[in-house]
Order: sequence, then C-alpha cells, then structure tokens
Amino acid sequence: MTFFKELKRRNVYRVAALYIIVSWVVLQVVEVFTSFLPLPEWTGRLVFLLLLIGFPIALVLAWAFELTPEGLRSEREAEPGPPPPRRRRRGGDIVIYVLLAGILGYLAWQRDWSDPAGDAGQGDIRSLVVLPFEERMNDPDQSWFAAGMLDSLIGELSKIEALHVISRTSAMRYEDSRKSIPEIARELGVDAVVEGSVMRDGETVRISVQLIEAAPDRLIWSASFDRELSDILALYREVTREIARQVRVTLTPAERAQMEAWSEVDPQVYEWFLEGRFLCDNWSPLEMERGIRLLEKAIERDPGYAPAHARLALCLQYAAFFNYVDPLDILDRSHRAAETAVELDDSLAEAHVARAGVEYYLEFNPRAALESLNRALELEPANVRALMHASWLLGEAGHFAEAIELNLKAVELDPMSMIVAHALAQAYYLGRDFEQAIEQTEKALSLDRNDPSVHYFLALPNDQLGRFDASRKSYERAIELSGGAPLYRAGLAYSRARAGEPQEAERILETLRDDPRTAAFDIALVLLGLGRLEEALSWLENAYESRDSQVIYINTDARFDPLRDAPRFKRLLDRFDYPPARR
Repeated sequence: MTFFKELKRRNVYRVAALYIIVSWVVLQVVEVFTSFLPLPEWTGRLVFLLLLIGFPIALVLAWAFELTPEGLRSEREAEPGPPPPRRRRRGGDIVIYVLLAGILGYLAWQRDWSDPAGDAGQGDIRSLVVLPFEERMNDPDQSWFAAGMLDSLIGELSKIEALHVISRTSAMRYEDSRKSIPEIARELGVDAVVEGSVMRDGETVRISVQLIEAAPDRLIWSASFDRELSDILALYREVTREIARQVRVTLTPAERAQMEAWSEVDPQVYEWFLEGRFLCDNWSPLEMERGIRLLEKAIERDPGYAPAHARLALCLQYAAFFNYVDPLDILDRSHRAAETAVELDDSLAEAHVARAGVEYYLEFNPRAALESLNRALELEPANVRALMHASWLLGEAGHFAEAIELNLKAVELDPMSMIVAHALAQAYYLGRDFEQAIEQTEKALSLDRNDPSVHYFLALPNDQLGRFDASRKSYERAIELSGGAPLYRAGLAYSRARAGEPQEAERILETLRDDPRTAAFDIALVLLGLGRLEEALSWLENAYESRDSQVIYINTDARFDPLRDAPRFKRLLDRFDYPPARR
C-alpha cells in the first residue's frame, strides 16, 4: 500500500479538511465576539496561533488512532473489520470537501491578487469617507465621545496629502442611513468607505474598523484595536497608518514621521476636550457656554495641551461673532489661548486658524490673519476650517476669484455641508454676482432649512435686485427661526426703507433701540437704508470700536455703496489694512 493510500485509509485527509473547516468557523465566532466584548485586540491572533499549532497534532492523531465502534484505538490495537459502506463514506467526503472548497473560494475572493507595486485593485483608492461610528456604549450622554473619535480619525487621515477625505459634517449626514455603501460613495464621489464601531469600558477604548471598496462593495480590510484612553492618539495614528497601507498611498517622509510621533494624554483632559469641542460645534449659546467651561477645565488640569487652547480660542471667537458674548470681554482670553496653542505646537493647523480668527474677527487685522491661514494650509492643505476662514477673508477683502477657488475646494471635501455651501453663496454675493448668489443659497437651504442665517443671506441679493417681496419673506423667516435676532430685524428695516416704506423701518428702529441685544452695526444698517448716511457712519465707527464682527463685510458689501465716496468711510476701511491677493 502506497503512503498516500495509507493517508486516505487512516482518514488523515478527512481530518485535515474538517480541522480547517472548524478552525475557520471558530475564527469567525471569535471575530464577532471581539467586536462587542472588551477582549484584548490580540485575542484573534492568539486563537489563530493555537489552531495553527493544533493542526499537525490533529494529523498525527489521525495517523496514529482510528475511531472504531468500541471507541478510539491506536492503529495497532484496531482489529481489521469491514469498512463503512462505500456510498455513505463517499457522501460524507463530498460534503466535507465541498465545504472546504467553499471556504477557500471565499478567502480567494476576499484576497487582492494584484501586484502590491502596481496600481490595480485597491491601489486605485484615492478618496474615502469615514462614516459615523456605531456606538456600543448604550449611554446617550456619551454621544460626544464617538463623535469626537470620528472627528479625530478624519483629522488624522486628512493630513495625508495623497488621500482625499470627506469632512465630518458631510459624513454625519449618513448617520443611521439605510443607503448602501455604493450609494453613499456615489453621492460623495469617493472610492472607498470606512465604517466601524466604538466601545468604551472605563479607561479602555475599543475601535473596530472596516475598509470597504465602494463600487464592488468589497471588504478590503478589517481590524479591532484596543487602547487605554491615555494612548488614544497612538490609536488614531495606527489606524491611519494601516488604512494608508491598505490603499497604497505613498506617504511623504514628514507624514511618516508625524504618524510615528505621538504622546500620552491625560484621560480626563481628553474627555473634557472632546465634549467641549462637541458642544462648541453645535453653535447654540448654552452649549457653547458649557463647551467653553469644559475646555477651560482641561487647560487648568493640563496647561500644555495645545488642542484645548486652540479650540477654546475658536469657541470664544464664534460666540462673539454670533453676539452671544461681548467681543471686548473675550478678546484677551481668546488671544492668549490662540498664542499659547501656537507656542505649544507650531505644527497644529487649528492653532494657526484660531490665531487668524483672533487677528481678523476681534483685532480687525486681516493681513496678519491671512498669514496665519496660509501657515495652516501649508500644514494641512485639506483643512476645511482653514479653507473656509481664508475664503471668507479673501471675499471680504475683495479677492473674489481666490475666495471662490478655495471655497470650491472646501465643497469637494465637505459636499453636504450647509456652511460650506452658504460660504460659496457669500463669495458670489460680495462679488456682485447676485443671481449666482441666490442659486447657491438655495442649495445651502436644501441642506438645512432651519438655519436663520441662510434665510437672512438669501434676502441680501434679492434686495440688490429690487425683489423686495422675496427678501421680506426671507427676513421674516430668519426672524422667526432666530427668536427675533436684532440683526435680522435690522435687515428687514433696511429692506423696507429701500422698498419705499420708511415708516415701517422707523418703527423697527425704535424696537431695536429698546433691545439690549442690539449691536451698533444693526442701528447703522437701518440708518443706511433710511438714507441718514452721516448717522450711519457714526454707528459704524462705534461698531468698529466695539469689535462688532459684522463690520468686516463693509469693504465689499453692496449695501454700503452709498458711503464709498465719504472720507470718513474711506478712513474706516483704511484701518483694516486689507491684504493683497493670497497668491
């Protein structure tokens, strides 16, 4: 009897096939359990190693022992007897080998057989979106944690210049979406989708990630990572590095070095930072107030944590821009936070964006602000916040083509963002392309019809085109949604005066004078509509001194054209020192 026939007689082939089938099933079960249980990330590798060690042992046992009706006996002890019926034995073998062939076929389908150095397969992936993580914490009060991790991972991936990564704002629109992966990818124009889950157990964080090639809806790679919260920055960079490896983008030496560099963070500081950032990004007065307090607590506990300083500076600026706080009251705090962030980490793009915000919106120094934004974009060319701030500044400085160019890049990175779409509309309006401004504002409204600022902005080009009935509807909707914000009421008064209804404008002006929320700019706007230009100029000068953020629009806003020849207005504009074009 030949050796191979003896292997068959002793069922070694059958045992080998069964062992592979059972091992594959065990590994799938382990992968499922590790996705939602707080098991170490090396659990799967350990099980695989044990199964691999057990394989030759199983083959040896199959050679040495035979299963008989009396039990398991060694070959020497087993008495020769009639073999099992041939048809039954062949049927069992067929089932086993079909199962084995199915598993091997599945693994071959999952495997990418392209040349690692080539450009085929997932080597074509140059754009992706990270979808909102599935939360497995069962705690609605911790929603900010998963959102913060998503934001941080997108931020790390966006630093890879060869990879086009969709911004978090657009990604969040697909939270709980029932759309398929190919549908989402088509809408966002990406090659691949990253999805996953996050679970937290005390100080331990587990993140499970899958990279899916969009068009064929094919899983390229999946893994789970466990880290202590203090090592969370290492986790982001490890996931980023692995995704970059899987899609085969070429990292620059600087990008590679950045991924290798990380430091521990105080878990409590990081929690306060994530929650504070989450609350500030919601842009409501109470949530921003809470967010500012949490960021200040993080800084108090760890004065050397640069991201908390940068985000505090930004949050204070935005609160002042929306008139939630007096700009003069927070100018020093915001300035100090931004400067500290840059001193602590000059490579942090958000620190330079924060400093630019202080220089522009609070100190009215657009030239210095643009230098800071250029530095931020040098560090992170795909930083949407830096692109937006630069676009706003350049549009308000009169460099409309560059403002639109930067904004269109932001649209590519964040196609579902109402704010980005709205900013593009603003660039068209300031550049006097009023029809295009209306069309683009309608696009912004299709993304969010409940933002009062977009309705207000839709009224402005309609005013300039003499469509006062249309603008009135937009102003009234903005007033309704905002709870009667003075700026929107002032806009309505300006429009009514332009439409030939000065009595209504005067009536609104009186109500504004009695409202403690009213800013100097609001009064100036109504007086401008009424044609009381000298009074309007005096109020604009007051608005400049009080750092009213709306004053930044007067350089290019068509509403202020009646003042362009006034020496006082020219002197006011000269105080801004607008920069030349960014190029």
